[in-house]
Amino acid sequence: MGLEDEARAYALSKKKLFNEELRDLQLTMIKYINANLYDSHEKDNALRQLHSSILWAEEAAELHGIK
Repeated sequence: MGLEDEARAYALSKKKLFNEELRDLQLTMIKYINANLYDSHEKDNALRQLHSSILWAEEAAELHGIK
C-alpha cells in the first residue's frame, strides 16, 4: 500500500469514527430530551432540529474534512 492509500485509509477511518461518535451523541440527546420533556410541538421541533444539525455536521465533514 502506497503513502496515498494509507492517507486515504486514515482519513476514512477518522471520518467513520466521527460519524459513529456523532450518532452515539445524537442518541444520547434524543433519550435525554424524551426523558425530560413533555410531548409538545416544541419538543418535536427540537428533535427535528437535532437531526438536521447532525446531517449538516456530516455534510461539513464530507466536504471539508475533520480536524
